[in-house]
Parts: sequence; structure tokens; C-alpha cells
Amino acid sequence: MYHKFFEELAFTDKQKLDIQQAAKQADKRSLTLELERAIKLRDVQKVGTILLQGFQTFGPVCPLVLIQSCYEQVCNLYRDLCIEESVRVATLSDISLWTEVYAHDHRQETGFAQVFWIARHLCAKILRLGRLQFEQKSMNSPLRIYQQERSEQCITLAEADIACDSAGYLINPEQAAFMTTLREEGTSLIAHAVDGASGSIARKPSLYDTSKLRLLADSATNVLHIHIPAGEKLSEQSVADSLLQAPRYFPNHSLAVCASWLLDPALLSVAEPSSNIGLFMQRFSKFPVPFQTPQIFERVFGFTATEDDIPRWKATTTLQRSIQRALSEGVVFRTMGGYLLLG
Repeated sequence: MYHKFFEELAFTDKQKLDIQQAAKQADKRSLTLELERAIKLRDVQKVGTILLQGFQTFGPVCPLVLIQSCYEQVCNLYRDLCIEESVRVATLSDISLWTEVYAHDHRQETGFAQVFWIARHLCAKILRLGRLQFEQKSMNSPLRIYQQERSEQCITLAEADIACDSAGYLINPEQAAFMTTLREEGTSLIAHAVDGASGSIARKPSLYDTSKLRLLADSATNVLHIHIPAGEKLSEQSVADSLLQAPRYFPNHSLAVCASWLLDPALLSVAEPSSNIGLFMQRFSKFPVPFQTPQIFERVFGFTATEDDIPRWKATTTLQRSIQRALSEGVVFRTMGGYLLLG
């Protein structure tokens, strides 16, 4: 299992050596035993807490040492859940991906900081199916998604008391141009609609007859969350293949949601509608999500990038230059939520 960990996750020679040396430097048996128990119970919070404790006590290589020590337990868990080995290896490849991110941000030093994120992978709560990752959890957005009985078209409505700016996007309550309302009486529902193309919330509420609608999801409904790991291109075929695989592993879910810079309609100002990014974005019906710095800046320019940095950034890619131009023309970028129906 020791060799399997290094072979499957494709660490560099330097990373292997650093992990092996860190394993010898201090007794981590108590943390390892705790981690094994937490993985067996699929306790994501506990797994993340143990990895964080190792990071804080023994340094940034320790989470990798602990994962290596419990790798057999992780493999057994996936096997007991009848998850194919190819899916397990693809899912756990996030470990080496985030090790590379740490190295990039820390002058090629070995380490691992995304402990609570990777805890989901170690507990098989996230699965990578082809190009995309899927995770079952509550939608956790103040929205209701309905399907019209006759046309099967979806309608997205905002819950009450959401603070919006003049364009219908989320903002701090003290700066709000309007607040959403929602009133129900019998089969009558008055609420603010969410525009599926722009992700903005209508300033004025509309009247709906719920007897002609079927509720698909609200904030508490368990849905599939889509995550987009870094790596190969987000091609139309690879996305389609991933979405086709999801019902096999999550047969009780027909709705998938995602929050990402890749869902922002403003991307069409810097990418062609027929591009991989454009096609992916257009699969989703949009809704607003809270954010501080638009995710596009950290993902395209670097994790430390802010909007103020972008105009002065030494652009090295076509996308970076296009974003700089768009900002100078007044384009506003946002992290955006979206959903789609599976099957």
C-alpha cells in the first residue's frame, strides 16, 4: 500500500522524498489511528480536523504523511462502497493536484493545505466521473426551483429577504436597491423570478399558480453539486460523458447545481459561444451566489489576484488579455450559480 500511494498519485521524486523523510521525523501514530477511524465512519469534518492538526503541529507535509499512512483504509472504503478502482484513482488524484498548487505557491516546497476539501475525497463523499466531480449535499441557496407540468420548463424563484442591487444581483442589505418578498396563499405564490440567462433577480414579484408547478428543489433539498477540477480541457464531449455517468452513481438525483466563474454570462464577452467555456456555461440555468472577489481573477491570473491587480498584470494568455480589455470596457464579472437536469 505504501508503494501504491506513490504510484497512483504520481508525485514527483522530490515530493516522494519529502513525504518519506517527514514520516520519520515524529511519531504520528495517534493521529493516524484517529484518521483511520474517521475515514471508516466517513466523518468528513473529523478527517479535515485531524489533517489540520497534523499541518499545524508537524508542518505542511504532515497531511500527506497521514493520508499515505491511511491509504489502505481509504481504498477499502471505496471497495466496500462498490466504487470502481478507476473512479477511486481519478477522485484521489486531487491530492497530487493540490500538492502541485501548494508547490507553485510556496517556491516548489512540498506541502498540502486543502485539508477540509480533500477530506471529502478520502471519505468518498466526492466522486470524479470523467472530467467532473460530483458531491451530494443540500442545495443551500435561498431559491425554489419548479418545473411546469405541461411544458416541463423550469422556473427559479427567490426566497424572501434577499438583498439585491439595482441589476438584481446579491449585495449587502445596507446597500440594497430592493429586497425580495415571497407570499403564499393557497395555490397562489407571489415571488421574484430569477432570469436563467443572466442569473439576475427581477425587481418586481410575479404571481404563480403552484397547482401547475412541481417543486424540484429548495435550499434544503439534497442535490448533486458539480465541481470542476483543474487539468485537461473542458471539452463538450468530456462534460457530456461525465453528466451521463452521474445517474449511475447517484440514481436518486435528477438535479445538479454548480457555482463557478465558468457559469458567468459575462464570459461571452471574452470567449466565443461555441468555445468549450461558452458551451459549458450555456448548459446551466443561472442564479446569483454570494462572493467577494470574482473567482475568474484567481483562476485565470492567480490565487492572489484581485480586481485592482488585473489592469497592471503582465498578461501571458489570450484569455488574460481579453479579460483586461473587457474590464476596461466596463464588463462586470461575477461568480455565478447554475443548475441543470440530468438524464
